[in-house]
Amino acid sequence: MYYYHNMENKYRKYLNSSCNPDEFSDVIADLSALDTKGKGSDDVLLKLWNEILNSLVVEIENSKLLNSIQHRILLEESKTLLRHFNLYRNLLKIAAVLIFVFLSTTILFYTNIKEQVSSDLTETVTTPFGARTNFKLPDGSEVWLNSGTKITFPKHYGKIRNVELTGEAYFKVVKDGKPFIVKTDYGKIQVMGTSFDVKSYKDENFETTLVEGSVKVSNNLNQVSILKPGQQSIINEENEMLKSDVNTDLYTSWKKGKLIFVKEPFKNVAKALERWYNVKIVIQGDKLKNLGYTGIIEMETFSEIMELINTTEKIKYNYDKNARILKISGR
Repeated sequence: MYYYHNMENKYRKYLNSSCNPDEFSDVIADLSALDTKGKGSDDVLLKLWNEILNSLVVEIENSKLLNSIQHRILLEESKTLLRHFNLYRNLLKIAAVLIFVFLSTTILFYTNIKEQVSSDLTETVTTPFGARTNFKLPDGSEVWLNSGTKITFPKHYGKIRNVELTGEAYFKVVKDGKPFIVKTDYGKIQVMGTSFDVKSYKDENFETTLVEGSVKVSNNLNQVSILKPGQQSIINEENEMLKSDVNTDLYTSWKKGKLIFVKEPFKNVAKALERWYNVKIVIQGDKLKNLGYTGIIEMETFSEIMELINTTEKIKYNYDKNARILKISGR
């Protein structure tokens, strides 16, 4: 009984913040071993608790302790709120980054899809033998197509302005910051803005003749040749690249409706005439095939062309109108 009375006094002093260090240690030790003390200790604590509730003077009797407890509680609550605030703020930052990434990815995906769809929508223009035409590409660049030529290009250009060519075409490319590339079976030409002629017929040399600006010509072996105005690049059947200075009028006059030949082998003249007049020309004799021909052909009928060649080079010919086959031989 004395033990519990003594502990009751120590508890009261503890609640009043008046116990000495030894009494404080006894109270702490007693509270730590509360589970082993039995019902007596519980009764002491219950008694003191009821007294506190009945007197309603806990704030006055132990105001320092309560203030300390309240301060600690407020401090912990403020730390918890701060942690929650920092967590929410970090989450908002992460959400903002994710939203930005999502929007950027969506925009990029949409742009790529749009460019892919646009590049998949192509248009093809073909000129049959005996005809020529000119028109503008989607970027405003002008193109002239010679006889027997086909060109394919996107209806809407993406980052690169691509065209695919078979035959002969003259380009006048506008500058807009995007590379302009002409693809053929024998090589490609890349420009930014210039005027040039490309001839890419089957079984003939691949020729690029530059009028203005600068172009880069490459063959299928990735060999490169840079042209200046007045220069011509030739890629032959062996895929060799040759470059020379030329009179560009000889290679571009066709777009104005005339053909100019200066000591041109007659076999090459015959190929040009085949395309312009939609006929088949058969030259008999190697000497005649390599005979140099000089002349200008402009707006003449096919029969007039034959008479012109006949009087100039002293040749004879036989023309089958039904089969549209012209046979030429020397006298």
